[in-house]
Amino acid sequence: MGSAGMVFVTGALLWYFFHGAYFGSMEMVLALGILAAFAAAGVLSVVVRKTSRQLAGADAATEAALRTKMARGERIAAWLLVLTVLCMATARMI
Repeated sequence: MGSAGMVFVTGALLWYFFHGAYFGSMEMVLALGILAAFAAAGVLSVVVRKTSRQLAGADAATEAALRTKMARGERIAAWLLVLTVLCMATARMI
């Protein structure tokens, strides 16, 4: 989560320096990518972090269910980050 925070700060600075107050179609696509990245961070912090804390004192049967839940959360976050990367890659072409 620390590296995600650094990415958000760096992205905000880059937005400020390169885009400023202008909000055209390129910025709309980039904003969609930003929302997807925030959603991915939210999924990781809510689902995965909460589940990993419960994993510490779990028995074998509960551990398997918790690991499945964590994997599902990580999969959702990964797809949201794929959407983020696609938005960054296609924003230039619009």
